[in-house]
Order: sequence, then structure tokens, then C-alpha cells
Amino acid sequence: MQSIGQAGMTTTSGAESDPILRARGEVMVHRAQAAEALYRKALETQPDNAEALNFVAMCELGRGEFDSAREHLEKAVHIDPEEANFRKNLGILQLALGHAQDAIDTFDQVIAMDPKELSAPLHRAAALEQLGSTYDATAAYYHAIATAQAAFSWRNRNTTPPVLQPVVRHAIDYIQRNQQQIFMELMQPVRAQYGAAALARVEQGLAIYLKHAAAQYPDPRQSCAFFYIPGLSAEPMLDAAHMPGMVALATAGDTWLAELDTAAAEQLGEPYFGTHDLALLREQGVLDGDTGARLTAWFLYRNGDREPAARQHLPRSLAAVESLPQRVQVENLGPNVYFATLAPGTHILPSRGITNARVNMEIPLQVDGRCVRSVAGHEETWRMGACVAYDGSFAHELWNHGPGPCTALVLDAWHPELSAAERAALPLLFEGISQFHMAAGVEPPFGN
Repeated sequence: MQSIGQAGMTTTSGAESDPILRARGEVMVHRAQAAEALYRKALETQPDNAEALNFVAMCELGRGEFDSAREHLEKAVHIDPEEANFRKNLGILQLALGHAQDAIDTFDQVIAMDPKELSAPLHRAAALEQLGSTYDATAAYYHAIATAQAAFSWRNRNTTPPVLQPVVRHAIDYIQRNQQQIFMELMQPVRAQYGAAALARVEQGLAIYLKHAAAQYPDPRQSCAFFYIPGLSAEPMLDAAHMPGMVALATAGDTWLAELDTAAAEQLGEPYFGTHDLALLREQGVLDGDTGARLTAWFLYRNGDREPAARQHLPRSLAAVESLPQRVQVENLGPNVYFATLAPGTHILPSRGITNARVNMEIPLQVDGRCVRSVAGHEETWRMGACVAYDGSFAHELWNHGPGPCTALVLDAWHPELSAAERAALPLLFEGISQFHMAAGVEPPFGN
């Protein structure tokens, strides 16, 4: 563009005379070579221009001119230490030079400066891979991909910058290649004791969890949010007599109810869903019913942790539960044991559990009227002392149709068709999966 000066002479506008502005224009139309030439021209008169130093350095890095690239990048970072992109590029250079630990330190600085920057965690994972830290690298790649995809990036070619596409593809391949091996190694002690064939169903479930295979449910009403084990009977309701220790536990209901009455008198119960706000619970899709609808719980175990008050206020109930031979013992998952009281008119809305490996059980202790457990359309009316057992991977809900409260001891156990080897392997696998998610900074598939 040209303009007319005061003396009537034709002069070049600032935009055309400024090599930095012209270089930016070349970058926008993807002419890197022309942009580099203009940035180099700018450095002749502006040797401390950090933008120009950074661009020239990245061009040099692409050509393998590492010494000059490092000189220019270190100078750019020194001039503008608050610019995260310059520091990130320095980390990329350090990674290219094989200085993995230096690169990790640099990427950590970038992430602290700009937590929303998506590519720095990806490059940091590559540095961990370079160090040979397979577990940490796999978790770091998982974190980088999961975080970006949660922000609607890196889901396909259209949402992934071309320069990052090879790195993202490598990250996904690396995760798929190593994650299964990491989880398989967790079960090696059980495999050594029982033999590889004993864990065939669990390994099939792992392949489904990792999306290497599709779940083939024998009953289309069944669905597992976390882990499906093929080969277990797909029955919504189970015979509690097949659950070790449950019949004896159910016959002592008067003992558990007496302890609960003492705990209730001391107001130790709490809203099961964290609140009794019916409008909020309806909005969350967990509970509905009449105006006074509520679900109150007295916990003995919650997601695998014993409640501190249980030993003091519910000691006999706690001891009986802890004597059960096949209770779930998985950190952040189970056992889950509590007394539950449904106010009249309460409807616990339909939900599904996370795995068919676990069976849910209820021992009714107090029934005023009619309380009904429905699982995939099968209804079971609560009767005092008669245990109700069901597979939570089917949609299940609960109503209190009676005029008064209904109370039950609620607990979980391993599916009775699981073998000793499978019951030994699943806690190792489930805890390992949870720990991997936590190492990756990603929400675990179960627990709080």
C-alpha cells in the first residue's frame, strides 16, 4: 500500500516497511522461508526482538542447526521470560538434543505459566519416554490426550494442528502399546499361582475396557460403565443362598437393627446423596418421590474405607460384615456397607453399576408397608430377613410405597461365579487402573 506524503511524494507505508509485520503476513499464508528471511532482516536492526529470535530458532531446529537454534532461543527466553511459547520451544529443542531431564524441567515451567497450554504436557511425555520411564510416559501421554480431547482438541485431523499430528498419533500408539502391558503385569502374581488360563475372562474384560474389543452382552439390558467380565450369568436377580455368609447375616437382622436404633438415636445418619434437597436430587436424576422423600445412610464402609464411627457405634454389625468370605476389597471401590432408610414415598431412580463382577445385596430389617426393588423389570418386595441380591449392571430402582420408613443393611460382594483366581486378580487390576488414572491426573473410573 502506498500513501501521499505532505510534499506530494509517494512513500512506503509502515506496514510494508516493517519486516516484522511483513514476516507475520508470510506466516499467516504458511510461507515459512520468506518469513524467516524477513525475521532475519529485522534482527539486523532489532537484535533483541524475541519474536524474531524465536521464529528463526525454530526454523534452524527444523534443519538440525541445533547450536544456533539454542543460542537464539535462550536469548529469546532471557529477553521475554514471561512468554510461555518461547520457553516451550526451548524445551522442544532440549528434547531434540536428548537432554530429557532439562526438557522436563522446562515444560514444567511452561505448564505452571500457562496451565491451559495443551502441547507442553504432550512434549513432556515425550521427554519421559526418552528417559525410558514407560509407566510415567504412558500416564503423561494419557493425561495430555485426555486433557486436549476434553477441550475438544486432537479428536481428529480437523481439530489437531498439522505440526502436532505426528506427535499425537505417536502418543496414542504409545498408550495403546504400553497400557495393556502395564495392567497385565499387575496380575502376574495371580497368574503365577493359578496359571494363565485361570485369568482368561479377566483378560477379556481388560481388552474390552481398553477398547481393543467390543463387549458382547448376552442380555441387551445389561451395561457396565467400567468393567465387563464375559461369561458370568446375565441374570438381573440372583439367589442370595449362593452368596457365602449371607443367609446367616440375614437371620441376625434383629441384632443389626438394635445397633442401628442406637446409632440413629445419636443422629449419626447422613443424606446418602449428600443432601436431602429433593429439587436438586430430581435435577441430578438420582431420587424422586413425595415431598418428604429422602434416603438416609449410616455407613460402615464407604468405597473401601471403614467409617471411623462404625467401630464405636456399630461394632457387632461391622464384625459380622468383616467376617464375610467374598466381600469386595478394592481401594476406592469396595466394600460399600451401610444401613439405608427410605422415607415413605421415596423413589430411588434407575441407575446402573460399573461392573458385573460385583453383586449388590439388601437385607431388609424394617418394612412398614411395601418396599419394592426393581431390576430390569423384575420386582422383588422387601421382606424382613430375606436378602435381595441383584446384578447392578442392569438398570435398577427402589420404591417405598408404604406409609412408614423402610430400612435395610446394604452391602456388596463378588459375583458368586468368579473363581478364586479372578477374585484375587480383580483387586490388583482395579486398583492399578485407578492408580494409573490418578498418576495421569485423570478422574478414576470409580470412587470419589
